[in-house]
Amino acid sequence: MKRLALWLLPIALSAGQARYARVGDFDGAVQVQLQAADDWQPARRNLPLRESSWVRTEGAARVEVELDDGSVLRLGPDSLAELSDYTRLSTGQRITLISLDHGLAYFTGAAGGKDSLVVAVPGAQVSIGQGAHLRLEARDPLSLIAATDGVARFSSPTAEFDLTPGQMVKLDPGHPARFVLNREIPPLETDRWSEERDKVLLSTTSAAHVPSLGYGLADLDAYGVWVQSADFGAVWKPKAPAGWAPFRNGEWRWYDGLGYTWIGDDPWGWLPYHYGRWMQQEGAGWTWAPGESTVFKPGEVYWLKSARLVGWGALAPGENWKPPDQPRQYLNANTTYAGYTPESLEIDPAGFAARPRAPLAAAVFVQALPSPPFPAARLDAFRPPLRAGGTGAVSVSTDTAFEVPPASQADAQPAPAPDPAYTNGPPEAPPVVIVQAPPEEVQVPVEVDVPVPVYTGIIVVYPPGYKAPVPVSAPAPKTPPKPVAPPPPPKPKLPEPDRPVK
Repeated sequence: MKRLALWLLPIALSAGQARYARVGDFDGAVQVQLQAADDWQPARRNLPLRESSWVRTEGAARVEVELDDGSVLRLGPDSLAELSDYTRLSTGQRITLISLDHGLAYFTGAAGGKDSLVVAVPGAQVSIGQGAHLRLEARDPLSLIAATDGVARFSSPTAEFDLTPGQMVKLDPGHPARFVLNREIPPLETDRWSEERDKVLLSTTSAAHVPSLGYGLADLDAYGVWVQSADFGAVWKPKAPAGWAPFRNGEWRWYDGLGYTWIGDDPWGWLPYHYGRWMQQEGAGWTWAPGESTVFKPGEVYWLKSARLVGWGALAPGENWKPPDQPRQYLNANTTYAGYTPESLEIDPAGFAARPRAPLAAAVFVQALPSPPFPAARLDAFRPPLRAGGTGAVSVSTDTAFEVPPASQADAQPAPAPDPAYTNGPPEAPPVVIVQAPPEEVQVPVEVDVPVPVYTGIIVVYPPGYKAPVPVSAPAPKTPPKPVAPPPPPKPKLPEPDRPVK
């Protein structure tokens, strides 16, 4: 297979703190797969998503995924996407690459500082800088990228240019030299859903109290209030009934490299369970102090453990607790209990009624629970690559995430006709723009210091409402007849000689 010049991001030579995205609002049948060896499982609100996680919707379902930099990915019906690259370098730079395998997606975000933010569809990708709102479709056999707001940098194996607001590019991944750029975006029914969700997330007031964290903020506005405390300044108080305690409504789930991680069933249960700590104040009840750390935590609690029982409760802000000392906020009423076995990948307190009367006599304090046995099935796990291309960044300039068949194969197969299933209204015969691929030896460096193919063709841009004529092949000219030599001029008639008279 012919390999083109690299136009993705350089691979991280060293990694920093792991990043986790969050499953937010969703409706319908939504499933996730956290890693290749895992089964598909139903999504749940506040579920952490790590790098290489897959998210898919079935039927008319849709889902919203919030990223730690404040970006948002939304999937429409019958769609599949992957957090292909979701890392933080040791320098603090965040690298994000999201791949849409098929279906419909919306993406809203901006790359802060030196962060890299890329969204890929089969045959192309877009890089986001200052901020953009994008709509992406992967509909066999075509891919579509539309910029509803902001500017994004479009890149494919044969072209690179800025996609400005109101523009949409349509391309055929099987024939990367053919694409169309239009100055209008046909509306879809799901556009309004994405626009309304953007307004909700951008209108939050909690960002003033948690300026270093960019996701889960709108939930704090909807389900609680900010109050002032004497020692920690502004703290957040949830709208909870009397007797409520943190880390009680939800479950623990094992994550490799992170440990048992709390999945809160409270609709606001993202930031208050993974950043900062909880404290109990007289007259105010339980409040959450955000703190200053931006490191994702599985849930800062103390643990009680016996052979068949575990218990846990919230650690106080600033508390440096080490067992066997008793935690500052330990009370039997503040502790939640559940059954436990060493093989448990999930610890669910729901329905557990065997609360011990004397827990310190039946269990001991431990810093953390031991890891469950490693499943051997993960050693043989294999996940097929997405059609969007190689989903990891490549550091060698002679490689790329998209492979194109040789010219002989591409020319032997005619381009398939557009599928009217993704269009709005009667299908039209779209104009086809032939873009000549540049010579391989010509490369131009870009801001990310990665060689990018030079675009040397012409893009035809049609104004809104213009009906492009259907290209018609001109008939081959007929062979002109061979010229016929003109007949020779007649010979002049000579006068007859005089005859003698008899």
